[in-house]
Amino acid sequence: MNSKKVMIVYRKELMEVLRDKRTLFTTLLLPVILYPLLIVGFNAIMARQTGVLEKKSASVAVQDSVMNPVSMAIIEKLAEVENYTILPAAGNAQSLYENKDIQAIVSISDSLTASGLTTYQVYIQYDTANEQSMTVYSRLKDKLAESKNDLLHEQLELRGVHTDVMEILDVRPIDTASSQRKMGMILGMFLPYIMIIMLLTGASVVAADLVAGEKERKTLETLMVSGVGRLEIVIGKYLTIITLAMLNLVVNLFSISFSMRYMLSQAGMDMSGASLPLKSIFILLAAMLPLATLFSAILLSLSTFSRNMKEARTYEQPLMMVSMIMAMISFLPAIEMSNLMALIPVINIALLFKAVMIEEYQISHLLITIGSTLILDVFAIWATIKLFKTESILFRSDDDSGGVKAIKKNKASFFSPYNGIVYFSIALLLLYYLGSYWQTQDLWQGLLKTQIIIIALPVLLIIRMLKLKSRDVLRLKAPKLLPAALIPFIAIPGAILVAILAQIINAIYPFPEQYLENLTRLFNMDIPTWQSFLIVAVAPGICEELLFRGLFPRFFEKFGVKFSIIITALLFAAFHLDPFRFVPVFLLGLLLGYLTLRSGSIYLSMFSHALNNGLALFFTAFATQPWIKVLISDSDNLHYWVALPAAIVFGIAMYIFHKTTGEKPCVE
Repeated sequence: MNSKKVMIVYRKELMEVLRDKRTLFTTLLLPVILYPLLIVGFNAIMARQTGVLEKKSASVAVQDSVMNPVSMAIIEKLAEVENYTILPAAGNAQSLYENKDIQAIVSISDSLTASGLTTYQVYIQYDTANEQSMTVYSRLKDKLAESKNDLLHEQLELRGVHTDVMEILDVRPIDTASSQRKMGMILGMFLPYIMIIMLLTGASVVAADLVAGEKERKTLETLMVSGVGRLEIVIGKYLTIITLAMLNLVVNLFSISFSMRYMLSQAGMDMSGASLPLKSIFILLAAMLPLATLFSAILLSLSTFSRNMKEARTYEQPLMMVSMIMAMISFLPAIEMSNLMALIPVINIALLFKAVMIEEYQISHLLITIGSTLILDVFAIWATIKLFKTESILFRSDDDSGGVKAIKKNKASFFSPYNGIVYFSIALLLLYYLGSYWQTQDLWQGLLKTQIIIIALPVLLIIRMLKLKSRDVLRLKAPKLLPAALIPFIAIPGAILVAILAQIINAIYPFPEQYLENLTRLFNMDIPTWQSFLIVAVAPGICEELLFRGLFPRFFEKFGVKFSIIITALLFAAFHLDPFRFVPVFLLGLLLGYLTLRSGSIYLSMFSHALNNGLALFFTAFATQPWIKVLISDSDNLHYWVALPAAIVFGIAMYIFHKTTGEKPCVE
C-alpha cells in the first residue's frame, strides 16, 4: 500500500465533501445553533406549560360517606386549592368524570382499628394518561398531606401529648454528590445514545455518497483507471468517512454539553461549581474513535455493495435500528460496565460513557472497549477491501436484482445473500410471533409445531417449488463410516465445553432467575422421557440443520466456505433469541457448519446437534442420581475439571475427522 496515494485520495474526497456548503452547514454550524435553540426553547415552553397546568381550573367531585367534623375539615382543606371547584358527588359523577366534565373524584370513608381508633381513607380517582388529571392528583395529594398533619396535631392535643413528639425522628438528607457529578450523571444517561446516533448518522451521509454515489454518477470508473490502486482508494475513502464522522461527533458533543449546563440550572439543579467535563470528554473521544472506524468500515462495505445511493440507504436502516436499540442501554438502571460488557460493540461505548461522566470508570474497561472494537474494525475493513476487489459486486448492474423474474430465468440466482437475509428475517418473525404463541399455549406441542412448520417445512417447499435436487442442495448424502463414528467423540465433549463456557459467562454476568426457570421448564416437561428426547433433541437436530446447515450456507457460499460457516453460525445463534447463550450457541453453530461442509453430509451435523441437546436432557433427568455427582456439583453445574478430558478427547477426534474427510472442504 502506498501511503502517498492514500493521502491523495483522502485529500481529494475530503475536499469534495467539504466543498458542499450543505455538508459544512449540517456538520459544523447546525449543531452549534440547534442545541442552544432547542434547549432554551424547550425549557421556556416546559416552564410555561407547567404554569398553565398549575393555574388551570378544575372541578373535583367529593363523595363523603362519613359526614362528621373530620371529613368536613378534609373537604375544607381541599377547597383551599386555588382555581379548584369542590362539588358534592351526585349519582352521575362517574359519567361526568368519563366525559371530562370533572377531573377527579374523591371518596372519603372511615374504619375502626383494633385499638378503637377511627381512621379515614381518602381515595382519589384520576387519569394517569391525562396531564391535567395528573396535576390535579398531585395538588390534591399535597393538600391531603396538610390535612393529615392537622389531624395528627389535633389527636395528640386531645390525648395530652405534646405535638413535638411528631418530630421525634427528623430525617435530613446530606447530598455528597457534587454539581459536577450530578451533571455527569444526567449527561451519562442520555448523551451516549445521542452521540452514537450522531456518529452513525454523520458517517452514513458521507459513506453512501463515496462509492454508491460515484456509481450513480458514473465517476467510479474514472477513479479506478487512475494510477491509484484499489487498496489506496479504499483506505482514502475510509479515512474521509472517519474524519467527517468524528468532526460531526466533536461538534455535537461540545455543543450539547455546553447547553446541558443551562438546561439543568433552569430545571432547578444547583450547577454552581460545575463545568464542562473536558477531561471526560477527551477520554470518550478516544474511546469513540474505534467505534467511528467500525461504523465507517461497515458503512463503506454497504456503500460498495450497493448499486446506488437509494439501495445504500436501505441497507443502512437495519444498522441504524440495531445501534439505536443497543445505545439505549444507557437509559436502563443498575446496568454497569464490566469486562464482559466491554466486549459488546456499541453497548460498551454507551456504558463506558456513563462511567466516565461520573468518574467511576476503570482503565481496564477502557482498554478492553477500545481493543475489542478495533478487532471488529479489522474484520470490517478487510470485508470492505475484499468487496472492492470483487468486480461482480463493485460493478453490479441495475438489473442484477435477483427478483422473481431473475429467479425464473436462473434458479441458482435465488441463493443470494440478500435473499438469505430476507428469508432469515421472515423465519425470525414467524418464530417470535407465531412460535412463541404456540409454545405459550402448549409447550411441547408448540415446540414441535415450530420445528416442523416454521423451520423445516419452508425449506422443503422451496426445494420443491424451484425443482432443485434436495440431495445436492441440502447435502443429504450418506457419510463415510469413520467420520460418522467420530461424531459422539466430537459432539459430547464439545457440548461439555460449551456448557462450561456458559457457566463461566453466568459466573461473570449472572443470568436472571426467570430465564433459568424457563430454561429448566424446557427440560422438565410433564411428558415421558422418550418424548422429551424427540422434541428437545431429535426434532431440532433434523429441522434446524435442514435450515442452517442445509439451505442457509447456499446463500453465502459465493464468499467462501469460512465466511459461509461464520455467517450461518451467527444467524443460528441469533435465531435462538437468547442473548445469554449467544456465544455458546454461536460456537456450536461453527462446529456444526464445519462438520457439514467438511464432510459434505448434513447427517453428521444432525447427529451432533441431537447429541448436544440430548446430553443436556440427560444431565437434567439424572441430576439427582448419586453416581452423576462425580460430574455435576450441588449447583447443577459441571465441575470445571471435566473441561480438561473433554478438550483432549475433542481435540483428538477433530484431528482425526479433519484428516479422514480430505484436504478440501466439500462444497458443491
